[in-house]
Amino acid sequence: MTTDVMRVEEALAPEPGPRGNDWRVLLGVFTLAGIVESQAFGHLGAFTPLYLQQLGVARAQIPQWTGILQSLAFVIGLPLLPFWGIWAERYGRKIIIIRSAYVEGILFTVAALAPNVWVLAVARFLAGFVFGNTGVMLALLADRTPRGRLGLAVGIASAGFPLGSAIGPLFGGLLAQGPGIRTLLLLDAALSAVMGVVLTLVVRDEQRRRVTDKSAGQLMRTALDDILAAPVVARLFALYFAAMFGISLTTPFLPILLQRLYTGPEAQVAGVIGISLTVAGLAMAATTPLWGRLGDLVGRWRVLPICVGAVALGVLGEALAGSLLPMQGTIAWIGLFQGGIGTTVLALLALLASEERRTTVLNFALVPSQLSWFAGPLLGALLATVTLRLPLFIGAAVLGVALALAVVVGRQAARLTGQADAAGNAA
Repeated sequence: MTTDVMRVEEALAPEPGPRGNDWRVLLGVFTLAGIVESQAFGHLGAFTPLYLQQLGVARAQIPQWTGILQSLAFVIGLPLLPFWGIWAERYGRKIIIIRSAYVEGILFTVAALAPNVWVLAVARFLAGFVFGNTGVMLALLADRTPRGRLGLAVGIASAGFPLGSAIGPLFGGLLAQGPGIRTLLLLDAALSAVMGVVLTLVVRDEQRRRVTDKSAGQLMRTALDDILAAPVVARLFALYFAAMFGISLTTPFLPILLQRLYTGPEAQVAGVIGISLTVAGLAMAATTPLWGRLGDLVGRWRVLPICVGAVALGVLGEALAGSLLPMQGTIAWIGLFQGGIGTTVLALLALLASEERRTTVLNFALVPSQLSWFAGPLLGALLATVTLRLPLFIGAAVLGVALALAVVVGRQAARLTGQADAAGNAA
């Protein structure tokens, strides 16, 4: 076990050199990139049902189209996802990171100018070429961050996404009620392009300590072998999929439920949806770094079941909510705990993965989440044909399974990560 701790310490030590990226600068720009990206996609998630009405989709078909559009990005994005980390190892991390922002600028422009639902579907399909930046950013950040600050750094960087999701619906709702959803999406396109320029100017491609002439297929097989050779890592992947699948079954349909539970003036419904999601996003943004730091201090396998269990209770509360205020309260409750799931999983994998394979493994770590966001909305759209609340009940049940996995796997894995956590706390 001492050898394992030494390997973790060596893997998480920053590379020396005056020309290397400073981890605090990386943390700042990556957090900002997460805010810009998530607030833009948050607009699509929050206001797609309203936008579909403007595009002439019949009200009865909106739940089905909402689920289908949510899943379209994963048709191409999911097969490509593991390769982004591999290409980053071969061609440099910077090019993989910045292309996401530029693709976002294109797809939001297409979405803003869409004359019908089919062109909007093309824009959602293009989102598949955005995937893969998060794992590469976190791998670069993990290389540069002192190991005792890893959980906090991952938590702060991860908080950029819920913070953007919080800011997005609030201001997006105001713009949607005023200039309109098309103007909102054009603004998202412009901000994404500006973020691409910032990343291009700030992030440096460092001299890597490893050079490989292996093909992408060989590197992928190696990464899969590394994952499958460690039972704890493989079980962690299964746990992460179950948790995110339960969440993805429900999230796309929350704006529709909020709209149906709202009894005020129709013109204000966008603002109500925006405020409801903003409160949840602010809660998630505030608590995500705290869960990361708490994992540093008390152990990540203790934090993970708490977060999964709380989200499961929240989704069940959403399914049972009969009026607007309880629905808003349960959405906010979920926001307090949801960020801790991904932050804890990614921090654990950063500890367990070797330095040579960290970028690839962290990109593979996103596969369970992305697969869930492909399958969950599609299944949710099918279940919604029976009743709109059925996806929520099934989602709560799936999260219950994830909670059981978190408890069982946590007991098995605590022995393996305990000394690594202790080493990080001592640094």
